[in-house]
Amino acid sequence: MERPLKQVDLLRHELKALRYILENLHRGSLAAAELPARDDFQSEQGRELYDAIVKAGDRSAAEEAIARLELEGVDLQSFLRLSADHYYTYPALVKERAAAIRSGALKVEST
Repeated sequence: MERPLKQVDLLRHELKALRYILENLHRGSLAAAELPARDDFQSEQGRELYDAIVKAGDRSAAEEAIARLELEGVDLQSFLRLSADHYYTYPALVKERAAAIRSGALKVEST
């Protein structure tokens, strides 16, 4: 078994996936099969951001919902400014890690 994944690394990778989803979901360039399930996000911050993005009618509404959130350990201003050009692999990574965590093949360090 690999060594446990750190919470900070888990959150960092989830944020990259979410940034990619924000960039691509509402313009139709993200296939439904590529979108991780809400439960694939292991962090509460990730699930809250996911809800804000997926439940919004468009990107502008998603960004407004995100700006209203107060998430511990997440700089939302930076999140909204980042480019997601290189984050296309992260939604799949979130899915893969969630499956590995559920099966017990990957552990996450407790804080």
